[in-house]
Amino acid sequence: MKKNNPTCIYDANCRLCVSSKKWIERWDIKNNIQFIPFQSEEAKKKIPDIASLNRLDAMRVISPNGEISLGVSAFRTMLFFLPMGKIIALFFRLPGAFYFANKIYQVIAKNRYDWFGAEHEKTKP
Repeated sequence: MKKNNPTCIYDANCRLCVSSKKWIERWDIKNNIQFIPFQSEEAKKKIPDIASLNRLDAMRVISPNGEISLGVSAFRTMLFFLPMGKIIALFFRLPGAFYFANKIYQVIAKNRYDWFGAEHEKTKP
């Protein structure tokens, strides 16, 4: 992993989150993005604000410059490190695209355990 690549903090107990992580990992053929479970001590050290949360409200991405983005903004940040991602990121330039994507993300994130269930996978400390 190169030092100038992003780190994604995701909820390893959420089936949708784990499936999304695996999908992005398959897309990330150069292994540019590091994934760390929200439940790990490493995640809490990188982003101390999440230590008090019982559940992660949205994925977080720490960009190479240290900026932290959430939800759709986090996904958009990762796109620039994925093959053809820059082209897909153009979608967010369409009027209202980011707004509607963000609203959809918020609804799904809020209901993800009810709709998709818990993963109950063991996380690495």
